[in-house]
Amino acid sequence: MPKISILVAVLAAAFVAAAQAQSMTVSAAMRAYNTGDYQTAYRLLHDAAEAGDPEAEANLGYMYARGQVVVQDERKAIDLYQRSANQGDGEGMNALGYVYAFGTKHDMSQAVHWFCQAIARGNPRAMNNLAGVLYSGGDGVPRDVDQARSLWEQAAALGNGGAMLNLGRSYADTDKATGTQWVKRAALAGQPDAQEILRSSGYTGALPPPRSEAAMMIPETKNPPGKAKLCGAAS
Repeated sequence: MPKISILVAVLAAAFVAAAQAQSMTVSAAMRAYNTGDYQTAYRLLHDAAEAGDPEAEANLGYMYARGQVVVQDERKAIDLYQRSANQGDGEGMNALGYVYAFGTKHDMSQAVHWFCQAIARGNPRAMNNLAGVLYSGGDGVPRDVDQARSLWEQAAALGNGGAMLNLGRSYADTDKATGTQWVKRAALAGQPDAQEILRSSGYTGALPPPRSEAAMMIPETKNPPGKAKLCGAAS
């Protein structure tokens, strides 16, 4: 093998090894965060974000947004979300969408744009969030219950308990049986609000420990692109 080809192969292997090590660092950070070890999570995410890892950037942004370990700093959080999104990370895109939909940088057209970009990458949190926007309607987004339910179903198929609960609530007044089924599925997935609703209805069966996805760091996975009419070619 020519010396140049050998050098290219060695460099490629080094890049792969570095990426795998960085991914392991981010995974360790998420595990630490989800068990309440915020100091370790911050240290690992900070180092990985400094090295340009987009998943670390998005999740470090959450820590700045929530003021965990660091002083709360929305501007810093948004900068990290943007850096992550610019690298094609679905969670960074979802985080930007959430800021534009529900935060101080309120701009629903930008929110829809970033949610759609995240949905195109199969991000279930973005599916859940855009469904909520569609279900409530207003602010330039037409109310579309069917499209909202479609997105919640897509997110639910990816295991998102919040989407299951929202889907159940959407049927509460029109199809109680279907609504109850979805609330039960959410409860069995560990969604804490769904568990409270189910218990208050008299359910006495076993339930898993509560698992609040909204307060967790969840690894980005390669899911099929989601579908939403509002997103057009973006999804």
